[in-house]
Amino acid sequence: MINLFSVSLVLGGSIVTAFGALFIKRGMEQFSLRTIFKNQVLFSGILLYGISVIIYIIALRREELSVLFPLVSTTYIWSSLLATKFLKEKMNIWKWLSVMGIIIGALFIGLGS
Repeated sequence: MINLFSVSLVLGGSIVTAFGALFIKRGMEQFSLRTIFKNQVLFSGILLYGISVIIYIIALRREELSVLFPLVSTTYIWSSLLATKFLKEKMNIWKWLSVMGIIIGALFIGLGS
């Protein structure tokens, strides 16, 4: 039986990771070596990445890696949605088909466990 708490943690962690990537991207827009330690947006993204690692560690204590780690790929879904909304990036048909493939693959992992 799949541990739903662990699955929920990994899915939540993937959202945190996607926001971390968004913040890092935004922080890099104003990046310079002279002001690197004053770049709060960049450091917020790094902090979110760290938090997601802790979330994944907690989840892995309760469920198998082969079940949980493929669900980390949902980060690509959240990242794509956040990039279109906050960074105004464009998604073409191939990118959307890829996102659908990730969703289908994550479902198959869940059903196969």
